[in-house]
Amino acid sequence: MKINLQNSYLVPSINFLQGIKLKGKQSRSRSKLVKLLTKSLKTLQEDENTLLDQYGERDGDGEFIKEEDGQIKITKKVEWQKEHRELLETVAEIEGGTYVNHIDDCKKILDDYDGELDGANAEAYDALLDAFEAQENTKKEGK
Repeated sequence: MKINLQNSYLVPSINFLQGIKLKGKQSRSRSKLVKLLTKSLKTLQEDENTLLDQYGERDGDGEFIKEEDGQIKITKKVEWQKEHRELLETVAEIEGGTYVNHIDDCKKILDDYDGELDGANAEAYDALLDAFEAQENTKKEGK
């Protein structure tokens, strides 16, 4: 299975998928997709940590200095924000061995979903459906 999804949609997509009540085969399909999304999320978190290493302010002992809200104090905030935004806008290639019709099963779960959607769930649903439709179109074109 292989789909492309913007990094900024990884967490909302995982949360959305985990919130859907499914049974049997559909639940299994969802679980496999969540595992693949989580793998990409770990890569994103590693990249975010690299940015923090580069832009996080440290004290004399080499420990990060924290703001009042608990966030790491950032030096060169404009540059950090630009690089972090670019990182979140980067498209992750979600790929892994599952089973032959996994993409079709996942798309069917989304197509058949009849719950109400708002906010982050609506955006995640739309991004996931776009990713599966793009893969379906690629498959039809023989690419």
